Amino acid sequence: MGNEFAVKPELDKNFPRNRPVWQCPITGLNVPKTFEQNILWREQILELADEDEEMQDDLFTACSQSILFFMNAFVFTNRLFEPDPETGEVKQAANAHIPMLAWEVQDEHLLWLEEHLDQGEDGLTDKSRDMSATWDHIVAFVHRFLFRSSESHLMISRKEDAVDQLDGQPKNYPHGNLADPGTLFGKIDYILSRLPEWMLPRMNRKKMHLVNLDNGSRIDGESANATAGSSDRRTSIFMDEMAKMKEGESIKRSTRDVTACRLVCSTPNGAGTAYSKWRLSGTIEVFTLPWWRHPEKGLGRYLAQDELGRWKIRSPWYDHECTVRSPKEIAIELDMDHIGSGDLFFESMTIEEHKKLYAKEPRMSMNINWKKEFADVEIPELITKRKVGAVMRTPRGPLQVWCNFHKGRPDQTKTYTLGVDISKGQGASNSVCAVICNETREIIMEWADANTPPYEFARAITALAVWVGGRNKLPLIVWENNGDPGFDFGRQLVHVYAYPNIYYDRVEGTIAEKRGKRYGWRSSQEQKATALGSLRRAFAHGGIVDHSTPCLDEALTYIYFENGSIGPATLMEENVNARKTHGDRVIARACCLLGLNEAPTMKPAKPEGSEWSVGGRLKSFKRREKQRKKVRDNRFNFAQGAST
Repeated sequence: MGNEFAVKPELDKNFPRNRPVWQCPITGLNVPKTFEQNILWREQILELADEDEEMQDDLFTACSQSILFFMNAFVFTNRLFEPDPETGEVKQAANAHIPMLAWEVQDEHLLWLEEHLDQGEDGLTDKSRDMSATWDHIVAFVHRFLFRSSESHLMISRKEDAVDQLDGQPKNYPHGNLADPGTLFGKIDYILSRLPEWMLPRMNRKKMHLVNLDNGSRIDGESANATAGSSDRRTSIFMDEMAKMKEGESIKRSTRDVTACRLVCSTPNGAGTAYSKWRLSGTIEVFTLPWWRHPEKGLGRYLAQDELGRWKIRSPWYDHECTVRSPKEIAIELDMDHIGSGDLFFESMTIEEHKKLYAKEPRMSMNINWKKEFADVEIPELITKRKVGAVMRTPRGPLQVWCNFHKGRPDQTKTYTLGVDISKGQGASNSVCAVICNETREIIMEWADANTPPYEFARAITALAVWVGGRNKLPLIVWENNGDPGFDFGRQLVHVYAYPNIYYDRVEGTIAEKRGKRYGWRSSQEQKATALGSLRRAFAHGGIVDHSTPCLDEALTYIYFENGSIGPATLMEENVNARKTHGDRVIARACCLLGLNEAPTMKPAKPEGSEWSVGGRLKSFKRREKQRKKVRDNRFNFAQGAST
């Protein structure tokens, strides 16, 4: 995924492999692979087959056995432009109608598609723009339509006009009225119209439908809507450009029980789309079609390193595209960057640099809570008396620790703030607590767990606060008090456990910004933008040191939503209430920064003065006076008769 590599990748020095003759690995038949020779060869075999029915049968059988032979021997494609091999500049194609001669990566892709169709498995094709991925899927569907019996396939695209634009009932199909080749059905029409007559079955074609009357197979189309395909049972469903489907998540759910084989294809369009979430989920097999495996775009490809030490594949064509496209276009159309293709809030270069400088594995992980023998009603007294001995710590838990301990605790000469963001605790998102050292601005600990309910989380966080301690005795706790989880956590923290050092909301946008009576941070759209803006500046100018790789990765998914609010791209398709019940690491850091301005400051302890300083001489005088007084008292102690 993407066009950046931490480790230097190996590039095939023999790319592209110019094979004048290709041998089909399935049938063993040879096919010329150069444009001119392939055209001549196709003309010759068609002329011979016209007069020889036995040859027609042999070719039909070879095509049915091998989708690769079918493509290279009989399929045409429509090409309107092509890159100049020397400069990389895009120009009009010399020939609009050309034989579809598969590249090496297309051979792999077609066989991968066929395997998923045969086995009934979902598969996702993550691609750069203009890599013939849609054509590959169409070829696979046409091949099944011609050579497999009783199959039913459905094609879905973002709108109906992208699926089919057929006007009226076609006559003499597939040689009469055909759809625009820019549509999915138009591509099918285009391929079928250029096949020999003896290969074509009897067909029934109308808008959004095509039926093979000889073997009972069919292909249907539908626009992307929330219930697309939900009432059908299909051999497969093809979802083209899923990243641009507004109802992508609903379609994913509605098609799950419709077919065993969903074939998804798209370039990314931001990390929050249903397509990108599916692609990054690890729950679907992915085939990658990057631009550098295109035999013309990847011609002369080479490796370059950026300022962060990452390797990137480039070529003359890619270099030219960088001069005529914006960085976002490059991310979307070429680099398959599911993060950089969105409207990012945090600058990716800043976060990546911070990650390189500070991200590291924690020293240890642990679980922390009050000992089980203490009931909730006893916890206020434990907090007031700061009973560290009542806190139970066990190894291997949700609390990640980066700092060193002094006598089993964080450095007690420092002060600390706890920033908290709470989820429902039902596995959908994490409840997070970040611990920051106020003096060094270093995140020294992080708790992240998706299965701790708010009331139990509050109990654990009060135990953590007492154990962390510091020169202020109890750290300030700042939490986002939005949605039911935030309210539940706050009530438990304040009314049940009576934790004294908490954040009180302020009125943003006023001159004084006085502290109000409402506890917790009530984050409106404007307040969240202000807090996250402070965090962005802190990352950019050294105002925070964060060792957590998961947090920095989450920051890279923060985008601007359509309504102007800011949040993780994974919540793009969620409603406002769902966003309020989501907990994450980034908001916990923003709460930490809010707390830095609120935490009471302690004057540093004065070092022991020199013997000749004012303080030192005063202490010495008092010490001597005390000794002289003791001597006088002893000399005149008449009760003991010790006069001298």
